[in-house]
Amino acid sequence: MVKQIKSFLERYGIHTFLLPVFFVLHGYKQYYGLVGIGLSLQILGELILYFLVFFLVVFAITKNLNKSLQLITLFGFIYLFYGAVKDFFQLNLHASFFSKYSVLLPSLIILSIILARAILKKKDFRKSNLFQNLLLLIFILIDSILLAAYDSSYFLRRNLLAKNAHFTLDSLKIPQQKPDVYFLVFDSYPGTAFLKDYMQFDNSPFNDTLKNRGFRVLADPKSNYYWSALSISSNLNFEYLESIKNFQRVSAKVYSDAALTVQYSLVPKIFKHYNYKLYNLSVFDIDNTPPLHEEDFLSLSEREVLLYNTLSERMRRDLLWNLMVGKHALPFIQRMEKRRQDNFAWGQTEKRDFNNIVIDSLMKIPWQQTTSPKFVYAHVYLPHPPFFYDENGSANELTTIFDEKSQESKPLFVSYLKYTNQVAIKIIDQIMQASGGNALIIFQSDHGFRDFRERRLHPRLFFKNYSAFYFPDKNYSSLYDTMSNINTFPVILNKYFGTNIPLQKDTSVFVMK
Repeated sequence: MVKQIKSFLERYGIHTFLLPVFFVLHGYKQYYGLVGIGLSLQILGELILYFLVFFLVVFAITKNLNKSLQLITLFGFIYLFYGAVKDFFQLNLHASFFSKYSVLLPSLIILSIILARAILKKKDFRKSNLFQNLLLLIFILIDSILLAAYDSSYFLRRNLLAKNAHFTLDSLKIPQQKPDVYFLVFDSYPGTAFLKDYMQFDNSPFNDTLKNRGFRVLADPKSNYYWSALSISSNLNFEYLESIKNFQRVSAKVYSDAALTVQYSLVPKIFKHYNYKLYNLSVFDIDNTPPLHEEDFLSLSEREVLLYNTLSERMRRDLLWNLMVGKHALPFIQRMEKRRQDNFAWGQTEKRDFNNIVIDSLMKIPWQQTTSPKFVYAHVYLPHPPFFYDENGSANELTTIFDEKSQESKPLFVSYLKYTNQVAIKIIDQIMQASGGNALIIFQSDHGFRDFRERRLHPRLFFKNYSAFYFPDKNYSSLYDTMSNINTFPVILNKYFGTNIPLQKDTSVFVMK
């Protein structure tokens, strides 16, 4: 039996079709939680079909089975694992020079030509077939055993940017009071000082309106990150995100990891542990509660995640922009990009509709009678562009606000901010009226306003956000004016639920795309 298996593995180069199996299986394990099994099987089928077609083309030229299979395996490896090779030089060996496209790609082309010539001259493929077949079978077996042996949470935790290693739900005490909690995130709402210094707009009347309703408005708060998913994942886990350092360049894959971290974040689990009813009016999956609107313009789709290391995907993400601008621009690429941008712009109307749904829901949820307290996480694109309305709530012309130059318009922004303030007060008044002033309200932005393009802003201004709190007992001694978002829930949980969560150092982490 062993001799028969060995003879088969020597004779047939099944490594050509084992290669995409290993690629998809390993990717599914590596990106667990970001890629579904259904799509993984679909992509596997597509890859095997592509490999088969190319094999038939090469076989028609070489008239040799094993030579054709070896060539497809060679070129298939370079295509499927180009990104892994590039990252190995850049991240593991810290050899950035060798990871450059101008160096690595020509080197791989030369190497593939040399190996292809050697394959075409070779006559006996038994040893090479046996080695490659066994190697890939072993790799596939190892990944299969790991997937079967370990709990799914093991692989999931590897893609989470916050581990919560020092906190367990079993350590929570039984609270004496459980107020309804409203976490209202107004995307890109800037701090008061930024509005005064850079927009020449005095937002103190809005601050005074909140204060008159019993709020504590922080004087100089800041966010910890200036990407929504990074900021919210840090906020809802009250810890800084692993492996993300200041001034680090991060990929869209990290944004996907951050969205996954939000989905499995700790704060919603704590409130569910206390028998709260969760309302998810956000753009993120939260604890098996789907979002009202999927936001994926910065994150990767499941397909892009699984194919992230392929040569075509890396070149599309890293090099295509060179063909859109400058001396290397190609007209047909520019036209394709223009159509894509136009479609993207008009697709932004979904944000307007999403905002209106969230606002309408927030007007109704406070009045709903429930047997358990409420934890409401609402996330609206206000005053995030596009600037859909003026200060009176009248719709702006879409052709105007979809023009990129609209983000350079102070009047448009200020008018939209005034509209935002009116919406915020209307929502807050509903919550306070329905709860009799007994609900806890967090009015906060995930980061400052980073889209103002009239002049270049210093990166530290991206973190100048807004934070205001309403506590039913009006005791704000645990708050301080320079508090950052990461300490939002430790303060609340310590005050109302008897936890003893240490506060983090208030700092901001600047990342580059």
